[in-house]
Amino acid sequence: MSIIDKTPLRSKKFIAYLLAEISWKIILVIALLVMKDQISSVNVGGWWFLFTIVIVVGFVEVGFIGGQAWLDKYVRVAQIASNGKPPAAASED
Repeated sequence: MSIIDKTPLRSKKFIAYLLAEISWKIILVIALLVMKDQISSVNVGGWWFLFTIVIVVGFVEVGFIGGQAWLDKYVRVAQIASNGKPPAAASED
């Protein structure tokens, strides 16, 4: 099985990211359920808590996706350097 055939569910990084995504959404749902009866009278701290969750998760998602794109770029460069030619160019010969 080559690196290209690897499915996302076999990647430890992807599974960790998936668990993080699920957990922050669960925390957000629980916070909204706790505050649903008092939604109009929730203090500022409750709103800042929800706002902080959304902002932090946004940064984590962007960081993960950007980091994976950066890593994939350099892994591809390393594959080309070690093989001498990219796979697409090698198949044209």
